[in-house]
Amino acid sequence: MAEILDRAYGAQFPEELEGHLDLQNASANCCKFNRWGSIVAVGCTDGRVFVVDFITKNIARTFSAHSLPVSCISWSRDGRKILTSSADNSIAIFDVLAGTLLHRVRFNSMVTFTMFHPRNDNKAIVLQINYPPTVEQFAPRIQKVLVNETPGAADDVVSCVSYDRKGKYIITGTGKGKLIIYNAETLKCVAWCKQNTVQQIRQIIVPMKSRFIITNTQDRVIRTYELEELLHQRGGTVEAKYKVLDMVNKAAWKNVCTDSDGLYVCGASTKAHALYIWESNTGSLIKILHGNKGEALLDAQWHPTRPIILSIAQGAVSLWTQAHVENWSAFAPEFQELEENEKYIEKEGEFDMEDEDADEDSTKNNQDGEDDIIDVVGIKPEEFLASSDEEDCDKMKPSRNLESGPLWYVPVPPDIENPESERKLPDGKILTFFGCFFLLYFLLFFHIFLAL
Repeated sequence: MAEILDRAYGAQFPEELEGHLDLQNASANCCKFNRWGSIVAVGCTDGRVFVVDFITKNIARTFSAHSLPVSCISWSRDGRKILTSSADNSIAIFDVLAGTLLHRVRFNSMVTFTMFHPRNDNKAIVLQINYPPTVEQFAPRIQKVLVNETPGAADDVVSCVSYDRKGKYIITGTGKGKLIIYNAETLKCVAWCKQNTVQQIRQIIVPMKSRFIITNTQDRVIRTYELEELLHQRGGTVEAKYKVLDMVNKAAWKNVCTDSDGLYVCGASTKAHALYIWESNTGSLIKILHGNKGEALLDAQWHPTRPIILSIAQGAVSLWTQAHVENWSAFAPEFQELEENEKYIEKEGEFDMEDEDADEDSTKNNQDGEDDIIDVVGIKPEEFLASSDEEDCDKMKPSRNLESGPLWYVPVPPDIENPESERKLPDGKILTFFGCFFLLYFLLFFHIFLAL
């Protein structure tokens, strides 16, 4: 059964390099997909942010967001706002459709991570270097600090932070391997525990449709925990439900990403341009994707709905996808692939308008199928992207003029290959132009004559 499913649907992880995104010679530093994977935002080392339509691979918007390299990007739930942080000690919020700056907040130190609240785009969590994480409210402006009151907190600094997938909790990781969970509304500590290591937690990943969280620790082990189990911890040492690591090279991970279901885990190596992909429940390594030699990985992001990974190395954004194999029999079961040409013998009545020898039932069914109307104009939301608390799927449906609802795509005017740059002037303007030209020519000639 598993072989049949694998042959019918294929492997759900990338297998080969398809190409690169064209960023107009800009050097990329980080990237982030929106909720549907239809748009990707790319932050650059010069402070610019490119909004790329992932379907056409064209740049839809460009923001001059910061003066120094962009460190992190986050999308709002409806895709209408984008939040960026930078090494210039500031964060900025832009309206994606209008291209305008909505808010800019400056801090005392470099901002390494920022993230929108999963359900409220008026709130975000911010992490600075050598400062505790803060929860920012933009309108009205309010800042609240997450206080670490666990034992030994004086020598322990928060190194990473993230919301859970519904925004009920804030999960923080410390430099000594602690996981501290706060209530997102009251900002009170509800649970804390220790990993079975004292190494720094570098990253916390929360899959889109999973009850697990994934940690990237400095001891080069990627651990998976169940969130409900962590909520009942009060200071004990917790064992990971699943663990994955590079058994051969003992590589450390610059970044870790996962698919929306959390079935696969991808680790971006710090030593080379290599992506390691494991099955999260078995821990078996199933694929290693190698880029060009001598490149250092900066970021890696998994597409929310498709087996696609974007990796950034040496300023270029690489696109990793599945191996494309043409299987025509999947579209037509009666299709037969031939190794060599064969003479085709036409069946009697095969190309007739009415087949006299065909059964009446099959003819009637074919005619009924031709009468079906396929809607290619209406917009219907993808229900599998809705959460369990979104029973009304129409909330995910945008308006036709994009004035309300989620922003699935950014409209871009078409590029004309040969624009009509030379436009003809009216007859009166042409005469005026030539009259001025001849007058200037006469004055120049007269001036030269007087000089002689």
